[in-house]
Amino acid sequence: MTTAPQNNDPASTAPAQDPAGEHVYGAEELFFSTTDAGGRIRRANSTFMRLSGFPRGALVGRAHNVVRHPDVPAGLFRSMWEDIQAGNAASAYITNRSADGGYYRVFATIVPSQGGYLSVRTLPMRTDLRDQVEAVYARVLEVEAASSAAGSTRREVAAAGQSALLSELRELGYQDSVDFTRQTLAQEVTALVAAGVDIPEREGDGPVARILAELNAIESSTTGLVAQIEECTRLVGLLSTRAAEIGALSERLGQLRDSLRGVGADVSRIGEPDMAEVVADKYQEVDTYVLECFEQLHPLAGQVAELRGDVDSVRFGIAILRLHNLAAGFFAVQLLAGQDVLEDNDAVGSLEELVAALRLDAGSLGERLELFRARADLVGGELGVVAEALTDTHRPLMDLLGAAAEAGAADEASVRTARSLVRDGFPEARDLADLAGAVRDLEVPYQAAQIETHLARLRLVLTELV
Repeated sequence: MTTAPQNNDPASTAPAQDPAGEHVYGAEELFFSTTDAGGRIRRANSTFMRLSGFPRGALVGRAHNVVRHPDVPAGLFRSMWEDIQAGNAASAYITNRSADGGYYRVFATIVPSQGGYLSVRTLPMRTDLRDQVEAVYARVLEVEAASSAAGSTRREVAAAGQSALLSELRELGYQDSVDFTRQTLAQEVTALVAAGVDIPEREGDGPVARILAELNAIESSTTGLVAQIEECTRLVGLLSTRAAEIGALSERLGQLRDSLRGVGADVSRIGEPDMAEVVADKYQEVDTYVLECFEQLHPLAGQVAELRGDVDSVRFGIAILRLHNLAAGFFAVQLLAGQDVLEDNDAVGSLEELVAALRLDAGSLGERLELFRARADLVGGELGVVAEALTDTHRPLMDLLGAAAEAGAADEASVRTARSLVRDGFPEARDLADLAGAVRDLEVPYQAAQIETHLARLRLVLTELV
């Protein structure tokens, strides 16, 4: 929270605009609009009106594509539409056109809301990624132009663009558009917070001032949550790496079992009967260890990948909670400053919709955390068990190979192969043990009851405005 003089409100220090070029705005100038299920604008705040250049009456009731810019491919909108219709959030870097022929660039996040959709726009903070994505759009537009020139319908053109966009996103390292939203929203919100964007404090006794106070309180209650976004990001990367390594280790253990079977056969063929019996006993002991490790590892790669998805989900949940809290808070500030008017464009309805989104975010984050904690306990325990089993396997394995060498099989291919597979032991055991610790140590300080109290107060104050 920040306490600032009244003349520091976002819109009162708006940068000068170039009517024929890009309309710029500050990082603290979050703005929003809501639409019905068909994409027709229901509500919007004054910042949207200023940047778009359209008067309020020219926007409400119009299709949201009134601000669509030709630099943005149809495939993007098709992809976002499919995501939000499926109940997911959809984020994207978008260029919008202004009524004066200019344009403004945003990072937009759209969620289902009250039978329609809520879109919150922020200043793109990851300008490097924004520029990469805009280059992708240019290539996707070429695909769409070629499809159109070949006689495709508009629907077919959009489908071709969507397919090209998905391929481009995968080249950038994203699984799909939902993965892009989850990763990028967290990065953008983290960058906003790092830039000092938080809800200003204002004195007052009226309903809107009390609403602002509750939103400030929610921001304070979630400060620890937002600080965990970076830790979640680190853990997501670590889980991705370890999931791939577990797959490789599982394959190596399978190869090791094959080699050890050959060791036993080679010693029986060339060794003394007594030594062959010793090696056979050691082989049975080691094979039991290796088989146990192999069977434990086999499902673990998938479980670690699922845990990565849980952590990613928690990170996204934290980010969207903060985004909607910021949007509601800055709108309340605009109302107090007179930049938006309660009686205009159903401002009360806008507050209700923003608070409703915030309430859904809070409930969803609780569910995401519950799922993460349950799987973290399970997977953390399994990682610890496998790490210990790998460590316990190394000594008897080396004893087996030593006995095989004493029996005269040191130069046999089976022994050489087995030694090459375990030359450095199982360093993965330490990595898995470290991962188990990292999973168990991730603490997400979510004060659910406290946030619910603030949300209940918000709903109560909103009834005074109806």
